[in-house]
Amino acid sequence: MIRQPLLTGLLCLACLASPSIPACTLWGAAGDASAEGTLIVKNRDWAPNHQQSLRLTTPKTGYRYVGLFADDGRFKGIKAGVNQPGLVVVSASASSLARAVREEDRERHGVMTQILQRFASLDEVAAHADEVFPTAKPVFLLLADKSGLMQVEVGQQGRYQLRRVAEGTTAHTNQYEDVALLDQPQQVGISSATRLARIQSLLAQGASPWRLADFTRISRDQNAGPDNSLWRHGKEYTLASWQMALPQQGPARLHLILANPGQPELSTDIALTPAFWRQADTLLLPAAKP
Repeated sequence: MIRQPLLTGLLCLACLASPSIPACTLWGAAGDASAEGTLIVKNRDWAPNHQQSLRLTTPKTGYRYVGLFADDGRFKGIKAGVNQPGLVVVSASASSLARAVREEDRERHGVMTQILQRFASLDEVAAHADEVFPTAKPVFLLLADKSGLMQVEVGQQGRYQLRRVAEGTTAHTNQYEDVALLDQPQQVGISSATRLARIQSLLAQGASPWRLADFTRISRDQNAGPDNSLWRHGKEYTLASWQMALPQQGPARLHLILANPGQPELSTDIALTPAFWRQADTLLLPAAKP
């Protein structure tokens, strides 16, 4: 599904730069490319100036969901999530656009919470896309359910593009594939371009079908040094890695690595069984202090 004409394969690299900007790497596998149903991963990169938590939440209306939250700092809120029906959404900053451009329309906002609360599947998101994405600020999203993956690019003035992936792999960093969504050339950072090339190379060269353990290993890749690798520890840090398997049979599984600044690294593995969803709202990571 496409809104506005699609210009494939075009990236504006004329203004290549490497500013210290927040970033993330998203990737996944679906269909015969995965041995465990749909796989989806987000390496979350940001300045190490805040704390994060994993929480089970019940909204006032809509589906319950588990979310990775930034708890303090300037940009608080949800950064990745999965709801009770099994729909996953993760995000990456559209940092090839200047922050002033990304934030210039105050009427536009984030849509991750809305997606988790309202929709049970990729088909439902696609059916309501014209209600959801034109109100969103520029962002990149990767969504998943048992049927596959959906990549969403939201550009300027509410223009957006969807791409479904039922078979194979996909990856995204912080630059637009569809430059028709923009009103001016983007500035592709060296880190974004390097990470995208690296994850695409690893996915192309790796042994398919993929397993979640393979993607856990890839998430730690430091091939390009502290600033440009998939796992970063330079100007920006990889603060979390959200990794999920959505098998055709049985519960979804979440593996989360939490690397809060100044704290020991934590990890958890959660099977999202019916019993899990029956529990009360709770802080899942880090553990609540007695």
